[in-house]
Amino acid sequence: MATQSLPTTRRIITGHNADGKAIFDSDTILSPTNPFTEDGSPPEGIIPGFTLIHRTENYPVKVQGPIQELHGKKIALSDSSGTVCRIVDFPPISEDDDAYMHRTQSLDFAVVLKGTIKLILDDGAEKTMNEGDVAVQR
Repeated sequence: MATQSLPTTRRIITGHNADGKAIFDSDTILSPTNPFTEDGSPPEGIIPGFTLIHRTENYPVKVQGPIQELHGKKIALSDSSGTVCRIVDFPPISEDDDAYMHRTQSLDFAVVLKGTIKLILDDGAEKTMNEGDVAVQR
């Protein structure tokens, strides 16, 4: 199957210098990657593209220190002690394809940036989300 042409995301990370002044720590263009591989390769076919924006390893968050670059690396869908911010680009699927069903022990916020997506629950209840809609998955 051919590789999908998914959008890139510009991620800007700020921080502070030794004098306590705000600085730009990073300005990077990120491309969606295959969440099932560990090499940062792009997704193909019906595999969604994951763009990892940022991850924290604890709460409260330690905001000082070096940036841990994890984009393109395989990480768990949720983190029991920290936070994960990612963009997921779901390619269109046909009625013959399996839906993307999962369950995690996390609080997820789903914001539709472009297009539409259908949420399907275990009992078959459905809601279609459009651009600008937000779902809070508990």
